Amino acid sequence: MEQKKEIQPTSIFSTDRPIKWIDNKNALKDFLLLIDPFKPIAIDIEGDSLHHYPEKLCVVSLCQGQHLAVVDCLKNDLYDLWDILSRSEWICHGMDYDLKMLRKAGCPQPRTIFDTHIAAKLCGFEAVGYARLVSLFFQVKLTKEHQKADWSRRPLPPSLINYAAKDVLYLEKLKEILTRLLRSLGRWEWMEQSCKRIQRKIENSFLGSPKEWERIEGVHKLDYLGQSILFELQKWRKELALLRDTPPFKIIKSEDLVQISFISAHGGSIAAIPAVQRLEREVVGDLLKAIEKGKQNGTRKELPSPKKLFLFDKEAAKRFEVLKNKRDKIASFLGIDPALIASRNLLSEMALHPESGCQKLIDEDMICPWQVQLLGLSSTSD
Repeated sequence: MEQKKEIQPTSIFSTDRPIKWIDNKNALKDFLLLIDPFKPIAIDIEGDSLHHYPEKLCVVSLCQGQHLAVVDCLKNDLYDLWDILSRSEWICHGMDYDLKMLRKAGCPQPRTIFDTHIAAKLCGFEAVGYARLVSLFFQVKLTKEHQKADWSRRPLPPSLINYAAKDVLYLEKLKEILTRLLRSLGRWEWMEQSCKRIQRKIENSFLGSPKEWERIEGVHKLDYLGQSILFELQKWRKELALLRDTPPFKIIKSEDLVQISFISAHGGSIAAIPAVQRLEREVVGDLLKAIEKGKQNGTRKELPSPKKLFLFDKEAAKRFEVLKNKRDKIASFLGIDPALIASRNLLSEMALHPESGCQKLIDEDMICPWQVQLLGLSSTSD
């Protein structure tokens, strides 16, 4: 029988609290005196990645109890804020981007993070966006009209300050509701493991960070010559983006760079590609020079290996189907997305390496112990 989550109507939740716009050091110090670092604090950030390159952390929104503020990161010395946040538990919605941006800006890792996005998925909600959860639990419709705003604008319009504040206003109450649901469903440990895994992955990305071009989707599908061309194209695009102070994707999209690299590596012409036709003539000239440089470099030792293909023998294919069917049945019983237990790629790894696959995935922070245990598998640490 499928487990059902109980959604209790929320008690009256007051959103009537003043918003402080903090754009100087003294105001920031005064606000931080009101914050208890030993209590959870709701946090959200806004950057200018849609408008400038390199992107900057522009504002940090904070909420704890009745204290609500939007901090101008472009005009403040943030050392005191980082000190408070490093000692706190954060409540975020979708921690990946926020934590990466804050770490880049100099903020240390927090003690722990409660991610309402992860929590909602573990509780079995199908729509887990922040606005959707706010609508579900508080019957409030949040508009996303400023989602693509330029947060580096100064002065920042009041409408944007209000928008940023609302992104943290409901997080504390959401944590309370989702914590109660997670505990009632017996999934609190899943939540802790999942949030810690994301924190570790983000931290490790700073230690041995792969180069930007290696993260382009489709790079592993190219042969070594195609990858060498893509390396030079991404380098060319980055330099142009810096010169123009514009996001690289606005010059030419990554998928177009992959297409250009593939065609160029196989001796084809890129003249008919719409993305190339939209570029200015002198820019196309520099692009062609980058392609030639990639061809001359040939193969490079630092290139990633081509995409790993899962080649199943008869036994591995059988193990994969058994794992997939088991995963789907468990997910149906629990009322959660099957991919939350394990993606097809993870199942493939387990099927190919039944003795060591699970432990390897755990060691590489690709999966949590609770996911392995749910599938009835074991790791060497069990």
